[in-house]
Amino acid sequence: MELGHLRHRLSRPYYLGSHSYFLTICTNHRRKLFTDARLVELLIALLSDQFCRCGFSIYAYCFMPDHCHILAASRTETSDLAKAVRAFKGTSAARARSLGIHNLWQRDYFDHILRSSESFDAAAAYIFENPVRASLVSDPREWPFSGSFVFEWTNLRPPAVTFVPPWKKPM
Repeated sequence: MELGHLRHRLSRPYYLGSHSYFLTICTNHRRKLFTDARLVELLIALLSDQFCRCGFSIYAYCFMPDHCHILAASRTETSDLAKAVRAFKGTSAARARSLGIHNLWQRDYFDHILRSSESFDAAAAYIFENPVRASLVSDPREWPFSGSFVFEWTNLRPPAVTFVPPWKKPM
């Protein structure tokens, strides 16, 4: 472990079994690679494939220029988030190299296990609203790199509560 690098990952059992996770995965050096539709379309297909193989449904995703947000829900007691993220990042990095893109991902990622008191729809709304907060579009439905493999996300009504990932909350 690097000096000054705090370990933020929970112990392995937290990433196994029946949980829902809010993830943020950044590009290496926060390069704005996700403006290339070919790359993002490839990543969306791999996201669906790799997470499904590891026992997850993708309730919401959004590829911003330099990061992506994912709301993943486990489908089985053997679902393994660490394995899913590793498979997605590894496979997508290899496929991105075929497009001439090297060192696609930052080494780590941010994760948050949704608690029973947190609204699943609010977490999804946070993801879909991200391009609006970044002033990339005025309506989340205008952003071409958002979606869900579970429901018609453009019909999601704004939830009564607001979700903010823990790493974005003021200390």
